[in-house]
Amino acid sequence: MKAPLLLVSILAVAAYAPVNAQNLFNQATVTRGIPAGGSYVPPGGLYDNEQSDGSTSLASQDSSGTLTARSADDFVLTLAGCPNNQILVTQIRTQMVQADAAPQPFAIDLYQDDGTGNSPAPTNSIIPFATAQQTSSVVLGAFGVGTSIHEVAFNPTNLVLTSGTRYWISGYGATAASNAASFNNFFAASAGLASTTDNGVIIAPGAGVANWTPVDSVIGPPALAFSFAIDGRCAGEAAPVSANTPWALWSLMGLLALAGVLVVRRQTA
Repeated sequence: MKAPLLLVSILAVAAYAPVNAQNLFNQATVTRGIPAGGSYVPPGGLYDNEQSDGSTSLASQDSSGTLTARSADDFVLTLAGCPNNQILVTQIRTQMVQADAAPQPFAIDLYQDDGTGNSPAPTNSIIPFATAQQTSSVVLGAFGVGTSIHEVAFNPTNLVLTSGTRYWISGYGATAASNAASFNNFFAASAGLASTTDNGVIIAPGAGVANWTPVDSVIGPPALAFSFAIDGRCAGEAAPVSANTPWALWSLMGLLALAGVLVVRRQTA
């Protein structure tokens, strides 16, 4: 993992309502087929911030124009017994809302905490320490007018995080050229993990939110969490073998055959 970044911007704590605040969020008008609360299926093995609340999502996208925005939420991973407290993340899942007229892939960025509990700041001068492109995306159903909610899977390569350290995740629409004229990608809000605080943040310079700001200070209360789940294991630990894969099945059969030969030889010795 890269060395901690120098984070030079902190959360703006003063409440203010930007002129374009109404464009930053998309609310559901159709809930049929949308997961509404509860754990992911299957649940995240390391962290599960619950599925979409079925009602709210916040702008989060790249843009070739002025409408870049990011919504983000924090998380801390804990996994007992890992050497040097190093955790290998094998999969991240998010629930995202997208305008049906602008289909495009999603991505995630991960940012490091500045060590004081403040949000990191992925502005032009701050680069995320990890980025992953979607591996797959499944449409879960209609969301707001002209939008659908997706469950998106990411399988980052060699992403090792430190147990007990605070990180921030931002899911977003990744095709900047499709986002120049309007906000059309949104991070789905969730009920949030019971043991954490609803403290999602948003930055949207083109809509008047110049610094990372608590969501409830931009669009009004309540405070929000965002929908994501994380799977992984201790770094350096062998991946579990699944008999569902052909190579694993043949390997298992080979081991059993070898064991049988050894037993026969022992009996005839």
